[in-house]
Amino acid sequence: MAITTTDLRFDPRLTAEIRAVLEKYGYRLPSGGDHIRELVMTRVDIALKNLVEVFEGRTW
Repeated sequence: MAITTTDLRFDPRLTAEIRAVLEKYGYRLPSGGDHIRELVMTRVDIALKNLVEVFEGRTW
């Protein structure tokens, strides 16, 4: 699934803020080093792009 988002509102700060909220509620990234965390954050980024599209009604 290719992500083709040109929405300028979507930048790394949004993902970082979502991560901070999740950590505030007790969720933690898996252990296993930087490579594992990078893979997980890439998946979070894709899921977040999907979430904002659904939130704004851009997908059905």
